[in-house]
Amino acid sequence: MMEREIFNLQLSVEATSAYILMCSLQEKGKILTDDTIEPYWQGTTEQFDSALKELKKHGVIEEESHLDKIRYVVKKRCDWKR
Repeated sequence: MMEREIFNLQLSVEATSAYILMCSLQEKGKILTDDTIEPYWQGTTEQFDSALKELKKHGVIEEESHLDKIRYVVKKRCDWKR
């Protein structure tokens, strides 16, 4: 579920967009990987990578390794860093 608090973190447009996209895909039952997110991403690969780094830096997402793939997990708002 998307948390409106994301806007209070004052992240870049790309990071906020990536968060909204990831929440939307997760609500549809998708496992969040590069393969499931990138087809919906409207920016460049560099913007996507930068957005993920920013989300990780603020504790909004974390990475998990699973069968040689990286899965992204959207963390609860209480785990986010300002």
